[in-house]
Amino acid sequence: MHPLELKSLKTPAPDVGVRLPDGRLLAIEVTEVLAGEHVRRTAKKKEAHLARQAAVGIYSMFALPANASDVACRIEAKVGKDYHVPPGHQLQLLLAASTFEHGAVAATLLLYVSVQELNQLTHDMLARSRYQHVYLHLQSGRGLYEWNRRQRWHEIHPPVFDAGGAPGPQELDPQTGK
Repeated sequence: MHPLELKSLKTPAPDVGVRLPDGRLLAIEVTEVLAGEHVRRTAKKKEAHLARQAAVGIYSMFALPANASDVACRIEAKVGKDYHVPPGHQLQLLLAASTFEHGAVAATLLLYVSVQELNQLTHDMLARSRYQHVYLHLQSGRGLYEWNRRQRWHEIHPPVFDAGGAPGPQELDPQTGK
């Protein structure tokens, strides 16, 4: 198998250009889903969020978990951009979620998403977009979800958690790599 060819693309293009071993060309925009993004984008909800943070006192120093509404807000911001996609490239979006922040407790960062809720909140928006595929990677727990026009959102790899609910080690099948 030939190695992937990667190159940085210049704005207003997506972040990375990739040539796959089979010759396909991808233009991938990479972005992070932040907990509370949905709340921060809505002024009325922002006031409620600030009140809730004040009420929890010391716990406000820890990150809150992101949710499907936060994913939808990040997607909405990205579908509205007018990217210059190099000729022959398929536009794809990679969303990184449940990332660790300085001073945060891992258990507070777990992102559980419902495929049904993702479809409800984002399918129509994505179907009207130029994106061919969208991937949601849960860095904490290592889950991976994919959206495409034909299958909508579906789970590729379920998040892995230990008995206490914390992100566990990734266990891959040695034969399939999944």
